[in-house]
Order: sequence, then C-alpha cells, then structure tokens
Amino acid sequence: MDIIKIGVIGWDDGDGLLHYNITLSNGETTTELSMYGYDDMFKPFGQELADFPQNIESRVKFNSIDDDDLTWDYLQLEVFCYAPNGASAIRIQVRNGYAVPHYHRCEFFVLTEPAVLNRLGQQLKSWNPREGSTFFYK
Repeated sequence: MDIIKIGVIGWDDGDGLLHYNITLSNGETTTELSMYGYDDMFKPFGQELADFPQNIESRVKFNSIDDDDLTWDYLQLEVFCYAPNGASAIRIQVRNGYAVPHYHRCEFFVLTEPAVLNRLGQQLKSWNPREGSTFFYK
C-alpha cells in the first residue's frame, strides 16, 4: 500500500505548470485529487520533513493553495508530533473546487515516526517530476 503517490499526467503548455494526480492513503481511507503546480512545489516541504522535528511542538505544512480559495482543488499536509516520545502523524486534507453536488472534502491521519518522515523528506527533495517518474512512498 502506498501512503503517497504523485504522478505527472500532463506537461506545461508554456506556463511552467505540471498537471499532477495525487493519491493519499492510510490503509483505511484513500483520496485522490488532480492539481497543477510547478516542478519544485514539493521541495520546500521535503526539506522541512528531512529536518523534522526540531522539538516536540514542531509542525510542518504543505498547502497547494490558499485554503480560502474555494474554486480550486486543495491539498494540505500537516505533520506534527502527538506524543512526547516523538510519535508523529500526517494530517491529510483534500477538497475539490466543485460546487454541490460534485463537491467533496476528505480528512484523515497517517500515524508515523520522525525517521520515516525524514526519509520521505529526502526523497521529495530529490524527486524531479520532469524526469517522468511517478513518486511513490510507502
């Protein structure tokens, strides 16, 4: 089972944007969204994950767009420690930009630990979506 799968399904048409298809799962809940972004959009998040946690209060966030913009598909990943021993979780929030009755919103958590998040960060930092490979993380 993949926790995160990011595939490039379309290349830019001169504006530099890539069309991504993203699948996220915790084994019980799975969600998928399609969104546009630049080829380096995941690198800052990867860097922060590679250094996570700085302390027990550390939080790392990835936002695809401003959450107030309801007209676009939205992805937020928030990583945090939930126990003093460093046990961590990824909060996943996905929302599409459609109107009712086609609207959907999904939120769930993936329980993990800092070493796993550090490896995820290293892989995200070095991933180049323009090379045509799909990013998988289990």
